Amino acid sequence: MSGERVINKEKLLSYSAVLSILVVLIHTENLGNFSVSPDQSVFSGFVCYFERLISGDIAKIGVPSFFMLSGILFYRDFHMNKYPKKMKNRFFSLVIPYLLWNFFRFGLFYLLGKFHIVEDVLHINRVVFTPQNFLEGVLFYKFNLGYWFMYQLILYTLLCPLIYLLLKKRAVAMLSLSVLFLLFCTDAVGGLAMNVFHNRFIQIDGLFYYMLGGFVGMHAFDLVNKNNQKTQRLAVLGVVLGQVLFVLFQTTQALVFHISFCTVSAISFWYLFDRIITKPLPKKLTTITFFIYSAHGTVLEFFQAAINIVFPNSPVTALCEYLLLPVVTLGILVLIAMLLKRYAGGLWKLVNGSR
Repeated sequence: MSGERVINKEKLLSYSAVLSILVVLIHTENLGNFSVSPDQSVFSGFVCYFERLISGDIAKIGVPSFFMLSGILFYRDFHMNKYPKKMKNRFFSLVIPYLLWNFFRFGLFYLLGKFHIVEDVLHINRVVFTPQNFLEGVLFYKFNLGYWFMYQLILYTLLCPLIYLLLKKRAVAMLSLSVLFLLFCTDAVGGLAMNVFHNRFIQIDGLFYYMLGGFVGMHAFDLVNKNNQKTQRLAVLGVVLGQVLFVLFQTTQALVFHISFCTVSAISFWYLFDRIITKPLPKKLTTITFFIYSAHGTVLEFFQAAINIVFPNSPVTALCEYLLLPVVTLGILVLIAMLLKRYAGGLWKLVNGSR
């Protein structure tokens, strides 16, 4: 390794914020909540197409992009002599907030269950306090399903010595990535690849994206900051290819098209990001990226439940909720973050992953 491996901080912060917003958009999809199907009417068909285009297609690159970025940042300057320091940093940025947010979700739904709000409003089973429920809730995100991503990152971090060994030599790294790619595409792990909820095992495609990022961080870091007309033209072609791969996956359900779409689209998005976001996003947003990821699900769930009770079950309601709820959710989270920073700085640091 030679030279300092640095990514422009403002771009990195804005990029992470946009990825968090994409994750919010994935979870805002509400077609099932309002029983909207494309064969009901022309307008219903439009609503289905629009939501699936945003949440099911464009926003889907958010998670693979996060995995790749995490791999790049972890392995860009990694040596085994940095292992203890890396573990210490990740303990405060991953493990502590993971346990805190899982405990919060368990406690929240347990308390709400006492008033039957969980069953009557959110329409999920009441949380009963048992040792098994508590341990599964805190250790295995049973009541905080959006934290499957954090669980995977913790597993990948614990596997750091093995991953580093596989990535250290370029030829071995390329072979390892090829094996992961084939394992996912052939579903050789018996469905574990796609079954991420309540999955206590390694998610194969997530590990592929993470190790691909690690490979770039170790062996091709110059490509991260390379952004000229040629790379941008290739990125535009990558977007087109990604859409072709997405259509092929929707048509065939072949996993090779899914992982190829996510990989090509995520890489293309990085190189086109400066053209899409021409100015740094506000710090009020870019400094709370982790908080947005961690808290947005709770806000969305309660608003969606309230809207289902108050407003009629129709495609119009579904579209209005879909357009407004991400903005409302982000606004509320920014406000909460501001209050926590001002009046509970220690707590804020913990819930924001020491960021």
